[in-house]
Amino acid sequence: MYAIFKVEKKDSAKIDELYTDDIVSRQSIIRRDGISLELKDDSFYVLVEGSEEGIKRAKEIASKFSKVLEGEELNSIYKKFKAQDDKSLEGLGSIFG
Repeated sequence: MYAIFKVEKKDSAKIDELYTDDIVSRQSIIRRDGISLELKDDSFYVLVEGSEEGIKRAKEIASKFSKVLEGEELNSIYKKFKAQDDKSLEGLGSIFG
């Protein structure tokens, strides 16, 4: 399971609440700025992957300071996160391969 949150630049310090929560901090949390994801905004995007309980808790916390992505927007941004991961792995493969 996963969730992605769009956080405005002015609220970016609040992302730390996800890292300090006991349940959410045990999930995989990846933070990227919109520009690095090839988007035309300067917001931050936070991907949380993990258990159902962890995602539910992340949504409770993040809904106070972010937009919880849904539908096509969620799928599109998730693909961008995964494409970056794949590209990073390819680079490591060429170094160690």
